[in-house]
Amino acid sequence: MEYAAVEGRHAGQVFAEQVGLLYKNAPLAYSVTLVNGAILALVQVSYVALLPLLAWYGALVSATALRALLARRHARVGSDLDTAARWNAAYVVGTALAGSVWGASSFVMVPSPSVAHEVFVAFVLAGMSAGSITVLAFRMEACLAFLFPTLLPLMAHYLMLGTTLHMAMALMTAIFLIAMVVSALNFNRSVRASLTLRFDKRDLEDEIKRRDQAEQALLLEKDRLQAVLGSIGEGVALIDAKGCIEYLNPVAEKICGWPSYRALGRPASAVFESFDRHLHERTTTAMEDTVHTARQITKQTVMYLNGGDKRIIEELATPLYGRHRKVVGAVSILRDVTELLLEAEQLAYAADHDALTGLPNRSLLQNRLEQAIARAQRRQERFALLFLDLDRFKEINDTMGHAAGDALLVEVARRLSDTVREEDTIARLGGDEFVIIVEGPAQEHHVRALVDKIERVLCEPYRLSSETATVSVSIGISLFPEDGHDAEALLGHADASMYCAKNG
Repeated sequence: MEYAAVEGRHAGQVFAEQVGLLYKNAPLAYSVTLVNGAILALVQVSYVALLPLLAWYGALVSATALRALLARRHARVGSDLDTAARWNAAYVVGTALAGSVWGASSFVMVPSPSVAHEVFVAFVLAGMSAGSITVLAFRMEACLAFLFPTLLPLMAHYLMLGTTLHMAMALMTAIFLIAMVVSALNFNRSVRASLTLRFDKRDLEDEIKRRDQAEQALLLEKDRLQAVLGSIGEGVALIDAKGCIEYLNPVAEKICGWPSYRALGRPASAVFESFDRHLHERTTTAMEDTVHTARQITKQTVMYLNGGDKRIIEELATPLYGRHRKVVGAVSILRDVTELLLEAEQLAYAADHDALTGLPNRSLLQNRLEQAIARAQRRQERFALLFLDLDRFKEINDTMGHAAGDALLVEVARRLSDTVREEDTIARLGGDEFVIIVEGPAQEHHVRALVDKIERVLCEPYRLSSETATVSVSIGISLFPEDGHDAEALLGHADASMYCAKNG
């Protein structure tokens, strides 16, 4: 009864985690599906007409591709308690579709003149069903959505054939299906129990941190916790009401560079040298702030480890209370998030910038252009948009090679960056097309002067490996608001103007 209450309390979290496990294991399952399907089709090609085989495998590839796109989208946006049900339903539909395609093989590829090939089909379907347990049984509906469409058609086919042997094979298929369902249920129960205990443990740890303790009880509780805290993978530090260190676990020792026995009794500010990430000035730790404010605080600071290695540390500090709700200290969880933040920054940068030149790409250009329009409307001023296309670039690319063409584009981007102002935006649309947003207020004669300067700079010779090349540039101009009131109109006018310049 007690476990049932715990399971009910964490039912939503367990469900969301189960759905996440389905999608996490999806890529490997999809690869196995395509490989096994190809092997099955190749083995049966001598006994089954090519067109049905191609149609069946095409259906399998299509179903797998749809499921892969769904898994990819889930990997990008993730799921939470609110969206888990929708993600689960979508996954079950995809699983049922894949199971139906596999089940169709019972009729597409069986019977055949070869008993061995007929048995091989049953062997593959049994193997796919058994293998699906570890991938799909995180959610029973997903597992059943695959098992039944996969095996029931095979069983029905055997029953239709009506021979004693096939009736026996249908019975064995039914027994196998029941065994798979039972195995899936056992696996599912184990997963749910494991997840429930994990979430319950997390809640218990949070509860331990929040419990009000008298000073004497707190000292006893700290002794009990030290063995646990010393074994976890994140840094843990305890300070008293004066801000002095009472405990460091091994990970916290590595972060601050102090052994616990030397750090005890010292101010936290002396042990953890924290710097503000943006101002690069010394700052207090979250645990010190928590003692002063009696609030839970999360803070990211820069710390320099032994050897001067600069790391970004995320610190979650929680106040500790004694009698009469008096703050007697704080416990802090420290986690090195340097790599996580770096990866996030790199992903964000790559999404908005051209991989070759490092300039903003079309997506970021659209955003910058909309900002420029809003700014110009607010200030009632003009700005210019330049559309650049390199002449003779294709000739250089064809004669000197793509590496030389890439080097030329990189140099063009550098020259443009050196030519325009820092507040202006240069973007590469692709190929040899570039766009420049010339921030306002922009006068037409100033824009013309900038165009002339760009033409002179880009027409200077380029040193590409051991050869020298020259290009010219055609430039089209749009002025806001005369040539358009939105991004699409401005780009279209500048593009048309560029072609007029190229053909003139």
